[in-house]
Amino acid sequence: MNSMKRPTRDDVARLSGVSSAVVSYVLNDGPRPVSEQTRQKVLAAVRELDYRPNSAARAFRLQKSNSIGLLVPDISNPFFAELARAVREEASTYGYALILNDSGSTSSIEQDQIRFIAERQPDGVIIIGRTAQTDLSPLRLNRIPAVALDATETTIDIPTISIDDYTASLSGIDHLKQHGHTRIAMIAGPGGSAAADARVQAWQDVTGLRPNSGLLMRSEHSREAGFAACRSLLDSTTDFTALFVASDIQAIGALRALHEAGRRIPEDCATLSFDGTQEARFATPPLSVIEQPLSVMAAQAVSTLLGNSEKRGEHIVVTHSLRPRASCGCSVL
Repeated sequence: MNSMKRPTRDDVARLSGVSSAVVSYVLNDGPRPVSEQTRQKVLAAVRELDYRPNSAARAFRLQKSNSIGLLVPDISNPFFAELARAVREEASTYGYALILNDSGSTSSIEQDQIRFIAERQPDGVIIIGRTAQTDLSPLRLNRIPAVALDATETTIDIPTISIDDYTASLSGIDHLKQHGHTRIAMIAGPGGSAAADARVQAWQDVTGLRPNSGLLMRSEHSREAGFAACRSLLDSTTDFTALFVASDIQAIGALRALHEAGRRIPEDCATLSFDGTQEARFATPPLSVIEQPLSVMAAQAVSTLLGNSEKRGEHIVVTHSLRPRASCGCSVL
């Protein structure tokens, strides 16, 4: 029966080698300061024990909701789904639950969802993929702090967190070039986004090609749109030996189009995409990717939102990784 006992704050204290009061300071963000080293020891013990604070008692005592609003553009996109999961896991270490909302990448629905979240009075809101058009006035009126994750654009002074899209894209396209490719086509995201435009600019700078070269297609972030964009590239008279795709979900559709056209990957068309989702890892062949560090991004977003960072109002850049696999001609899995 003891093995089924729910872990307590005292259990966390014993495992991390601190007092029960220090555990409380870490989980409640005060009232006394705790060193970063001690804080990390406590959070590691929380994760190991799968400790869950008594949220009802804590909310009554601190007058907090113990909840964080999370607004996702499209939960059917594996990248956003995996990022949302990383946020949930990080928030749970602080004893917070998520109020998850999906805008369907539609601005009017996004505004309705922001008003909906504001009415629930969460302790903060994380908005994934925020654009300059997002109106955050319902949150400001309710004094609810916000953080924009996987975003570089903002019209008010809130923190934004993302990788450097331009530098990350340079590394991926340059990797294709190192394989000997000079005719590198690109399937980009829709225009009007700083991230999408940065990835296109990197493609132009590495390849020396221009948008009117016939080797650039823009599409929505979906498998169907990636498939259609790749078909358009294949149907054009412009030949290419490599393909850079702005998101994994588009790349999955592009792989299908290449397969149907009889193009071998990577022999006839080396392929590399952006995001680093599990779907890319298990594609056939496994996709080479520019990987975004989801757990790091989630940890930074939650920490900033809950006041454990001094970087409020700044743009926080996290580091990407290049993961070469079979689709670009590398044998690494």
